[in-house]
Formats: sequence, structure tokens, C-alpha cells
Amino acid sequence: MGARAFWRLSYGVPFRDPGRILYARYPELRSVDTQRPAHSDKFYDILLLGESVLHKNWGEVEQALREQLAAGGHRKVRVFNLARAAHTSRDSALKYAALGDARFEMVIVYHGINETRVNNAPADVFRDDYSHFSWYEVVNTLAPYHGTTSFALPYTLRYLAVSMRQALMANRYAPTHKPNEEWLRYGGDARSAVSFNHNLSAILDLAATRGDRAMLMTFATYVPDDYSFEAFKQKRLDYGLHLSPIEQWGRREHVLAAVAAHNQVVRNMLAEHDGLLFVDQAALMTASARYFNDPCHLTVDGSSKFVEHLLAVLLADLDQRER
Repeated sequence: MGARAFWRLSYGVPFRDPGRILYARYPELRSVDTQRPAHSDKFYDILLLGESVLHKNWGEVEQALREQLAAGGHRKVRVFNLARAAHTSRDSALKYAALGDARFEMVIVYHGINETRVNNAPADVFRDDYSHFSWYEVVNTLAPYHGTTSFALPYTLRYLAVSMRQALMANRYAPTHKPNEEWLRYGGDARSAVSFNHNLSAILDLAATRGDRAMLMTFATYVPDDYSFEAFKQKRLDYGLHLSPIEQWGRREHVLAAVAAHNQVVRNMLAEHDGLLFVDQAALMTASARYFNDPCHLTVDGSSKFVEHLLAVLLADLDQRER
């Protein structure tokens, strides 16, 4: 009872349903669990999995998607947006698995830049499941219990053990919000590409099992030739809002190289998964301040153009389903 009370009071996990433990880290799962989308309902349900680029606080992609679908006469469409700032493909794989019996007509995945941060760690610290970040060590510990347990005490004890280890060995974890300056030199080894491949494969394999159609996209970036951290801080670049400097993820050259490696992983997926839809946003999005507010976040025009590229592929599937 004490364990249940802790999670309820601290994180909003239902007292009567401790099996919803991932609500503690992914409260956005509630919206899907509440509405319970199914292939048999009257809606064309779209699930967005990604990072801040897709979230309404950082751009207009979700709004543009809803508007352009409605303008095309597609009104029986629901968009479930589970994209969140700082999340990686690891988060998306865990969230999608946690949705249980929810079903979607389309699962759209957009990741690429947040993964680059995990490379900023020595080889003896780096972990393929990203558990060299305290966030991932916790969610990796809790995830197996989501939807499978009626007891809060077992995962609470494991959570306390993990928390104690993190407190005693803090120097063995990568910082959550800003790369460790001393570890930046390790970011040139794009070890994240292997994990990225594993996470995307987990999503696509599960989508195939559930009968959900899936779409992958390459990740688009824009970094002007005259970029420097000082110029970004002083807002002297051609970006409009100057939201996030590339140094938030690591050294410029390391970040761009890792994004390119992740994009190649996405392209390779096309030969490995039948029926996979693909949008090459990295090639289609013009590298311009008209479309980017920083290295990855999109302007209003950029969000609209991003959705145009997406719908050029998505509408063919939607039209076929409606016939």
C-alpha cells in the first residue's frame, strides 16, 4: 500500500492499477489508453512517435497535419501525438510497446538528433540501451512491469536500488540536460546507430504484429556555414527564433555525422520491412532559415512543408482505406 501511495502521490500512477507504472515517466500514454483506438472503429488513427520537432510546444507539425487533412476532406482522422522533447527512439519503442491493445492505421516515426547525445560518453560508460543516462536506467527498469503486474512493491524496490546506485555513482552517468564537456571528444563515434537500428526494428516488428501500417522519415537539419555558438547566442545567424544551439547535443561535426548515420539506418530499413512507407525529409526539406528556427526545429512554414511531404505519401494509404 505504501508503494502504491508513493507512485500515486509522486507521479500520478493510478492507486488501483499499479500496472500503469510507465505513466510515471510517460504520462502522455494516458490519452491513448483513455480513447482506446482500434482498427474496427470509424476513425483513421495516426500515432506520432518522435521528439520535440513534432510536439506543439516546438513547432506546428501536429496542427498543420490536422488542418491539411481536414482541408482535403479527411475529417474522420484522429492524431495521437506521443512525441516529447528530449526523447529518443528508445522512448518511442517503450511507449509503443506499452500501448497494449491500442491499434492505429498509421504509426509515424521521426527521430534522429536526440540520439546523438548518447555518444558523448567513454566506451566503458556507454550502454546500448542508453542506461548510461539515469532517465533510461529508470524507464528500462520499470518498463517490463507496465501492463503486466498487479503489485507495486517489486518494481518499487528495484527503483530504489537503481536510485541508490545513481546517487553513489553519479560520475558514471551522462548528464541529463547538457553534455559533459570532458566527454565531448567521444561523440565522434556514432555508436548510437546500432541502438537506433534496434529501436526502430522493435517498433516496426511490433507494428507488423499488431497490423499497424508504419512510416519512417529521415531527419532534416539546417546549420548555416557561418554557424558558431557565439553567433547563435547573440542571434546573429539567419535563424528566426534561435531556439536550441547544436551544442546542446554535442560538437557540430559529431552531431551532423551521427544524424547522417541514423538517416542511413532509416533508408536501410526499406529493404528489410515490407510495406513500410518512407519520406526522405532530409532531402526534401530545403536547408533555409525560412523553414528552420535552429538546427532541427521548424518554423510555421517549415512545419507546413514538412506535412506536405508527409501527406504526399500518407494520403495514398488513407484514400485506399476510405474506398
